[in-house]
Amino acid sequence: MNENNTFQGLINVGHSLLKNDQFEDGLSLISDHLIDVTGAERCSIFIYEKKSAELWTILATGIGKIHVPSDKGIVGYVFRTKDSVIENNVTKNSYFLSDIDKYSGYKTLNIIACPIYNSEKELIGVLELLNKSNGFDEDDLNFLNIYANYIGSIIELAPFYLRETN
Repeated sequence: MNENNTFQGLINVGHSLLKNDQFEDGLSLISDHLIDVTGAERCSIFIYEKKSAELWTILATGIGKIHVPSDKGIVGYVFRTKDSVIENNVTKNSYFLSDIDKYSGYKTLNIIACPIYNSEKELIGVLELLNKSNGFDEDDLNFLNIYANYIGSIIELAPFYLRETN
């Protein structure tokens, strides 16, 4: 990662978010930039639904909506423990849910995931990237954590975005 370009891109995305009044467009901007900067193939943003005790995607590149019980999968592990995960060989991780790959036809090789918090420091979801050709590292994780803050803010403001567009 070229640090100067990476953080300049982050500033540019921030400016775009301020000008954008569409919830989905803001999430897509973030996802596209994360994929571009890290070299990942896919990005998923999971939020927690207390009523069903599930994590479900409000954005998942290359696939429709995914529902995962909050106690299952790597995403569930991150949610339960509040620990970030870098897993560069998912077949060695007992939490990996291969059923999602079977359902989607996509082959997951590696994952990086971190918790998403709201402004009250409450855990509200998980940000996940898939399949970086040389694997994920700590620099990717630091960058992902910065973006998780953006995403937490956008999710928290979603009712205002959605009210304005309805």
